[in-house]
Amino acid sequence: MALLCVLSTAGHFLLIKAYENAEASVLQPFTYFQLFFASIIGIYIFNDKVTLSIFLGGSIVVASGIFAAWRNYIKTKK
Repeated sequence: MALLCVLSTAGHFLLIKAYENAEASVLQPFTYFQLFFASIIGIYIFNDKVTLSIFLGGSIVVASGIFAAWRNYIKTKK
């Protein structure tokens, strides 16, 4: 439990430092790794089943983030 507290505190500290050095729109695609790793942990450790609705919901979230990043890239390129 103590290790969890230390690691989560360190993770939040590093996230704050990342936001100090870069824009949120640059860092946002990396938060999709949380969705991926949480799914992996759920499948292997907690024996969760990935249903069609979970897969479609995750795909919509990731696709919207990719679209927002692409739209921002096109807007800044003009």
